[in-house]
Amino acid sequence: MVTRQKDVVRGKILYYLALVYPQAVTLPLLQGELDLFGYPVPMEELRFHLAYLSEKGFVAIEDAASLQPRRKVELVKVTARGIDYHDGRLPADEGVYVERQR
Repeated sequence: MVTRQKDVVRGKILYYLALVYPQAVTLPLLQGELDLFGYPVPMEELRFHLAYLSEKGFVAIEDAASLQPRRKVELVKVTARGIDYHDGRLPADEGVYVERQR
């Protein structure tokens, strides 16, 4: 994936998570939404983007209880900092492209 497209995918992740805030979503749900937006991403690549966004403080990833024993369910949620970035209240970050509202 080209660097610019990676930046756009990260922005789309923030966009979707901001839409559903304050709810958290599962990784498969997020992956499906990105696919609907026209940005299909393999799960390993999605995990890479989420780790990157987490280190920037834009998303939080947590483990949730599962109905099935020994099955780990990860949830991802946008942070207040992620909302601020999405809304244009923080300076532009070269690694995350968000279309700025005018």
